[in-house]
Amino acid sequence: MPEKAGITILVAEDNADQMEIITTMLSKSRYRVVAAEDGQQAMEQLGREAVDIALLDIMMPKMTGLEVCQQIREDPRLKNIYVIFLTALAGGEERVKGLEMGANDYVTKPFYLPELLARISVGERVTRERQEMERQASYDPLTGLNNRRSFDERLPGEFERAKRYHRPLALLMLDVDDFKQVNDTYGHDCGDEVLKEVGRVLRERTRKSDIAARYGGEEFVMILPEIEAEGARQAAEKIRQEIKSVTFKPDSRPPFSVTVSVGVACTALRDYPDGQAAVKDADVALYQAKRSGKNRVECASGSSHP
Repeated sequence: MPEKAGITILVAEDNADQMEIITTMLSKSRYRVVAAEDGQQAMEQLGREAVDIALLDIMMPKMTGLEVCQQIREDPRLKNIYVIFLTALAGGEERVKGLEMGANDYVTKPFYLPELLARISVGERVTRERQEMERQASYDPLTGLNNRRSFDERLPGEFERAKRYHRPLALLMLDVDDFKQVNDTYGHDCGDEVLKEVGRVLRERTRKSDIAARYGGEEFVMILPEIEAEGARQAAEKIRQEIKSVTFKPDSRPPFSVTVSVGVACTALRDYPDGQAAVKDADVALYQAKRSGKNRVECASGSSHP
């Protein structure tokens, strides 16, 4: 049986016996299951859990499955959930209405368990295909990091979260020093190897909550949630040192190394109106690092560290 541990399924069903049957079957199939006894609980679970597939009974107290589906489709965070309706209604009118409201599929009660599992498997396949397409659209193929589009999409949410809960957030802007000279001297293939190695260092230096991206060309950016200015400076310094320590050995050429300049901005030091303002501040700090001799970390607060 294929591994299904990565798929989370919400089951919203007010009949306790049917809930037990469904959750037992799904758990044995190695899906992760979260349960709700009515539509209101379903929405609460969706606010707490990262759900991939939702099994919704149409007729539920407090909020119907149709209403839950409508809210799912109207919420940008939830809109990609694969929705399957469970319905005891014999007529096709309710099923058509549910599909028009955005449901992906439906199963009629009393359901045949193998059929229900087969329809869930279709939802899993569709979900995984969508996730892979999103991954490919969000990542830079050369470095394996997030791309500029992904960074721009994720920055506002990270910034608003930090601002709402009064938590610090730092941004690092990194640029490979004299990268044009690397391309001119060693060729673009060697230049690509440099960018790949910078990407490797950034991936290995990021925590699970961090976001590292290739911003464009030889420029990179990192979002560091829950970190004060000094912690961000230290993280930038470790990255600078590690990249400098890497030796590249091109064919028929002497070995060489590269350096990076880094600009740091932190919400703990300045009250930014939005995430892009912090990016601009980090970019200004990066420019100052370049003007001050390169291969250094410069903070938007004005303190520099060669």
